[in-house]
Amino acid sequence: MEYLDQDILKSLTNDKITKNCREFMKKFHIISKEDCSRCENLKNWFKNNKIKYEEWSIQDNEVKKRLLKDPKFLSSFCDENGCIVLTPVLYLDESGKYYMKQLFGIDGVRGEFIKKILEI
Repeated sequence: MEYLDQDILKSLTNDKITKNCREFMKKFHIISKEDCSRCENLKNWFKNNKIKYEEWSIQDNEVKKRLLKDPKFLSSFCDENGCIVLTPVLYLDESGKYYMKQLFGIDGVRGEFIKKILEI
């Protein structure tokens, strides 16, 4: 068993602990595809802001199967004519919500919006 150094523990504020716990517990997924410049822009934004994410390729059959089993995905992207997904899509495990159009503004990635929905 490993114990935290008391000095380190005292130096942390409750806000820092809470933020670190939230980031550790939440999982974020970027649904992307090859040759997608907006996908690259979003992934670069996450990397530059040191936010961990998992990438799911919409071209991967296992990813497609997983998405097509999700009622929230179906209600967001599908109708009787099929499914239309414009990448990138941000999926939040904790809430099960998908974000697509809201991720970009006229100037590119909407960083403050993303931070707000990620609660970081």
